Order: sequence, then structure tokens, then C-alpha cells
Amino acid sequence: MGYAGQPMKVVKANRALLQKRNTFKKVKEMFLKSANSTALEFKKVSPEKLTQIKAEIRRKAKVDAWKEAGIYLLCTAVVFLGLYWLIYI
Repeated sequence: MGYAGQPMKVVKANRALLQKRNTFKKVKEMFLKSANSTALEFKKVSPEKLTQIKAEIRRKAKVDAWKEAGIYLLCTAVVFLGLYWLIYI
């Protein structure tokens, strides 16, 4: 089965795991401290260019919404046709 030294190995392994966990907490604390002090810097853009960018983003969002709606409608039609085929044919 086992021998008398096995429980000591388990205790040593558990201690090693506890030490690793403590170092993880230290790294996490250091990261959180440094993350809070970071300030974002954005590029300076003229108001005309900003309105152009906003319009482009809105246009793309509208196109994506239409595509998504079309996909939902197509999938719904396929499901209904499949059910119709299973029930009536």
C-alpha cells in the first residue's frame, strides 16, 4: 500500500501550494494598484472628422442590424418549413 513517509510528502506539497497562492495574491494586488493609476489618452480629432466617424459607425451598425434580422427571419422560415415537412408530408 503505502509507507510512513507518504503523509509528510503530502504536507510538504500542500505547503508549496499555499506559498504559490500567496504570490498570486501579491501579483494581483500589484496589478490592481497599477491599473487604477493608468490614464487613457485619446487622439485629438476635429469636430468635423468626429461627426464623420460617428456617422460611419451608425451606418455600419444599421447594416449589421439588418443582416442580423435577415438571418433570424431566414432561420425562422427554415424551421417552420422543416416542421411543416415533418408534420404534413
